[in-house]
Amino acid sequence: MRSSELFIKRLLKSWLYQYKVFKSIADWTVMLYIIVPSLTIFALIYRSWWIDVPNWIENVPFFLLFFLLYLISWNGNIRTYVEGADKVFLIKKFSLFWGMKKWGFGYSLLYQAVITIGAISVLLPFLLKHYHFEWKQIAALLFYFISLKTGLMLVKYQLVKIETRLKKIALSIFSFIIMSWLSQLIYYLWIKGTWYPIFITGALVMTVSIYLSFRAIKKLSSSDHEIDMEQKRKTGNIQLIFAMAPEIEKPVVSKRTKPLFFRRSKRIFKERTQSNGFIELFTKVFLRNYSYVSGYLIMINVTTFAIVLLPPIWIKVTIFSGYLFMMYYWLSIIWNKIMGSNPLMKKYLEHPAFFTAKRKVIMVLYIFAILLLLLYFFFVLTFTSNFGMIPEFS
Repeated sequence: MRSSELFIKRLLKSWLYQYKVFKSIADWTVMLYIIVPSLTIFALIYRSWWIDVPNWIENVPFFLLFFLLYLISWNGNIRTYVEGADKVFLIKKFSLFWGMKKWGFGYSLLYQAVITIGAISVLLPFLLKHYHFEWKQIAALLFYFISLKTGLMLVKYQLVKIETRLKKIALSIFSFIIMSWLSQLIYYLWIKGTWYPIFITGALVMTVSIYLSFRAIKKLSSSDHEIDMEQKRKTGNIQLIFAMAPEIEKPVVSKRTKPLFFRRSKRIFKERTQSNGFIELFTKVFLRNYSYVSGYLIMINVTTFAIVLLPPIWIKVTIFSGYLFMMYYWLSIIWNKIMGSNPLMKKYLEHPAFFTAKRKVIMVLYIFAILLLLLYFFFVLTFTSNFGMIPEFS
């Protein structure tokens, strides 16, 4: 078997696995009522952008779109399609093993380049009809972000290897700042119309990144690291489903030896009652579990931006009403999951103090979620109004 054949076999296997994951949640009802209408609405909106540029883009400076493309460039990783058994069998045939990894890396570059092309294609009506950019300007923009994505894939490949959490966070922030400075320089050159430095910088970044990436993935010592990365990529969509569906949510396994909150597990309430005991138990479990807190904040943030971006007032009211219902329902599910998962709690499920604690906790988190949404809404509204982007309420 040649390395290309082995790579294609692994690639098709990965596609088939992701298709089964997608099929497990996207049945005919989801396809009919959610996915197909969403794609149709997006196609109609995108077509309307070509016919008549929307008014909200008039007060949007191009730098914001440039920064959006920079953020999108951080998405994507190097994939080598290495599996656990390769350490025992395939590694003995190094030429086949190395050839498969090179094909995987090449596919990663091609896939991420297509993602970048797709992002710029979505913005193309604004670039051509509103900002009146020429095709050579768009080509320079596209080439730079493809080369930048090549460099960022290498940076993320090295960052994932770091086991110390604080060190990883510090280096990630440092890398984000350094790459943003480079992008700001490119933006300045691009505005001035100096194309040659942009193409030279992009070509240099891409060449050095590809060379260093080949050196990194060629090391046999990186096999364990790549196996873990592939496993995370393979189960990424499953984890997303778990995060969006609390009833099938799988708690995140943390490597932390001590909890971040309530390390000494001190009492929260001075008054020791049965109701306070239930509340204290739920509070500690909820705050110590990243998936619960992140799901809580994601629902608030997504709803906030949906309310801000969608112009008709009736849609805003509908989204907010749906948010009120979904948040209360989600908190009820989380309470039942946390408090009902322990066998020792079964005998307390019908206890009056249990229902009292449940009502208090859900109401506090529910009110806090509403206040936090309003706070985010006014913050986003203030931020966008500073750039002249006043949301439409008509």
